[in-house]
Amino acid sequence: MKKTLLIAAAALVAGIVTSEAQVYSANVVGYANVVLPGNGQYTLIANPFDDGNGNHLTNLITSIPGGAASVRSTLFYYPGAPATINKLAGGWGADAILTPGVGFYIRNGAPGGNAPTVTNTFVGTVIPLAGASVTNQIPNGFSLQGSVVPLAGNIAIGGTPGGDANLDYGDSIVSIGAGAGISKLQTWNTALQSPATVNKVFSTGNWGSTVAVTVGQGFWIINQGPNTNMVQTLP
Repeated sequence: MKKTLLIAAAALVAGIVTSEAQVYSANVVGYANVVLPGNGQYTLIANPFDDGNGNHLTNLITSIPGGAASVRSTLFYYPGAPATINKLAGGWGADAILTPGVGFYIRNGAPGGNAPTVTNTFVGTVIPLAGASVTNQIPNGFSLQGSVVPLAGNIAIGGTPGGDANLDYGDSIVSIGAGAGISKLQTWNTALQSPATVNKVFSTGNWGSTVAVTVGQGFWIINQGPNTNMVQTLP
């Protein structure tokens, strides 16, 4: 699953001063390319930016072309329960709000069909502001998640309760502790079209191994404990 983050120098507006108006901004804008393999394959992704227009499916996933090859392309997401939206000949059959931090599957075309591999480009503003933090709630039970901050890093580190404490994910998912059942973190192997699961060790509350995610990659959290938070900081 190839993903590339490209935040162009011209698009970085953190602390930029205009020569005439002396205007400062703490916002950072950019874009990221996410590859969606064709022929009915699933990819588990996440929207890494706020597009400024409500983050609608119909605005975000625009790379899958119209026509017969793309009919039966599908969005699978989990707004508290499993839900799907199919792509019809004229476009998506319905709309969904896919904010940063929400994971979702895209199936590009029908299984065994001839839908081509495409690259979907996400464009928008980084959440949060530079130097600030953002909190994404992880409810009890199943949820499809994604990084709110468009940085690659370790969402879990084996032998510790949380994620990458140095840069990318702050104090991520640290509150899923011991004694709350066997919680899980599950990513998706696009090449094999199968899940890969890492467990929380029941006795210690630590992750069994390290899990790294890339920009625009989604993942499942199966939280056997109470509602908790994933806290991330943009450097």
